[in-house]
Amino acid sequence: MLDLRQRKARTKVTHAAKILVRAATAYDCIVDDLNTLGACLSFNAATAAELPRTFDLTFDDCRTFWSCRVIWRSKNGHQIGVTWKNN
Repeated sequence: MLDLRQRKARTKVTHAAKILVRAATAYDCIVDDLNTLGACLSFNAATAAELPRTFDLTFDDCRTFWSCRVIWRSKNGHQIGVTWKNN
């Protein structure tokens, strides 16, 4: 599905992941959709307010990490859009 803000269509997924902040704090989240440029993540609103602009994301219990930068936050506070920092 291609949103007007997206440069590439995203693949719909529902996959559990963890957000790691400074290797000291971890937050559970759900990856709603993704593509080669970024992803949409969902979680509770309290978590969204605590997240810094950059963090690492892992899909596989910390075997690999994706460096992320927040590019948008939903008005209800339950979703954020991220881009992979190498893009």
